Amino acid sequence: MRLFMLLLFWLSIPAMAYQVQPMIVDLAAHGKKSLVTYRLQNPSDSALPIEIEVYKRTFNDKQQEVLVPAEDDFIVLPPQVEVAAKSYQVFRAKYLGSPELKETHSYRIVFKQLPLPDEDDKSGVKMVFNFATLVFVSPDGIASQQQSDIQCDKLDDCTLTISNTGKRVLDLSHFDYQFHEGETVIAWAQLQSITSGRFIMPGHKMAVDLQPVLKEKPSKSVKLVNLLDKK
Repeated sequence: MRLFMLLLFWLSIPAMAYQVQPMIVDLAAHGKKSLVTYRLQNPSDSALPIEIEVYKRTFNDKQQEVLVPAEDDFIVLPPQVEVAAKSYQVFRAKYLGSPELKETHSYRIVFKQLPLPDEDDKSGVKMVFNFATLVFVSPDGIASQQQSDIQCDKLDDCTLTISNTGKRVLDLSHFDYQFHEGETVIAWAQLQSITSGRFIMPGHKMAVDLQPVLKEKPSKSVKLVNLLDKK
């Protein structure tokens, strides 16, 4: 997944041709909350042809993201449009898949730039830029459940493993991370630079090398404190 996102990020930097918001969405499996509205801003001096593609996120045995076409699970309007220069376009995407999900499913709704018909590129290479938004679809009445384990006898061999044993996607940004019996507290803003992502799907886990953040001494304890419980 990281390679996929880095590729999209690298492709989007040179042009800065358009922006899409929101990039991450949490939807319900049915009802009003199964609909998301996107805004695509085209600040450039040229028209921007856009096509929308929908993929379901699946995972191989190494928990690497594998995208599978899933056009039938969403209706996106308009599916293809030319956004005028210095303008914007609103897109609406509604989940149409099974309303009886047992756990969170996730998708990529990809905004794909198309080459203009009269585009003249003498090099023979036409570069386009894609934004892959992340969409989670969850049924009512389910929750994530984090389970953490630390193996850290020495700093050069110090790993935190976080598992999601629940049914809803686990958002790691909702936690503070406490080590050394609570003496060391690391916020998500600091931890995210050493993780492979912010979200853990149901039945998946993530291993984190703690050496970059536990610089002084190893820790035999870890506690994840949910910040939402404090509100």
